[in-house]
Amino acid sequence: MAAGHFVAPLSGLYFFSLNVHSWNFKETYVHVVHNEEAAVILYAQPSDRSIMQSQSVMLALAPGDRVWVRLFKRERENAIYSDDVDTYITFSGHLIKPEDD
Repeated sequence: MAAGHFVAPLSGLYFFSLNVHSWNFKETYVHVVHNEEAAVILYAQPSDRSIMQSQSVMLALAPGDRVWVRLFKRERENAIYSDDVDTYITFSGHLIKPEDD
């Protein structure tokens, strides 16, 4: 957890879920990254109200594969709501099925 990356301990099928609270009239692009490739994108259009967005993905991972969340800047500002106390983003994952040997 300290590195901010999930590292697969064994081969298998994993499920990951991302939830983001966005706002402030800005777009939100967030990638779930598998090793160095974007696996899925969470996108929210600019809005004058707060929006809760979610994205999920199942990935086949090998031992040592890494999965993490990356804010994708592009040429525009990107918005995830946070304040002095809370950042409204959650990312979780778990093993669905280990690979048969």
